[in-house]
Amino acid sequence: MRQMLRSKEVERDLLRRGRQVAAAAEAIGVDPHEGDVDYYAESSVGSTRARCVVVADHPGAQGQEEAYRTLGTAIDAAGQ
Repeated sequence: MRQMLRSKEVERDLLRRGRQVAAAAEAIGVDPHEGDVDYYAESSVGSTRARCVVVADHPGAQGQEEAYRTLGTAIDAAGQ
């Protein structure tokens, strides 16, 4: 089981899904007062499993998430 969870296929699938979420967040995101929020996905393989995170790269991203739930909505919109 651990071998499957750490496989390149699982990592690729998670990254594909993460990129869909990031694209949806870009499409629905509300612009902050200054600059742009850069949404991107990163994947890695740890000791027990592959993982993927979607990052909202902006100093005000946490406030944006609290106010607008951009990433949460993007997960729903991407069908994940």
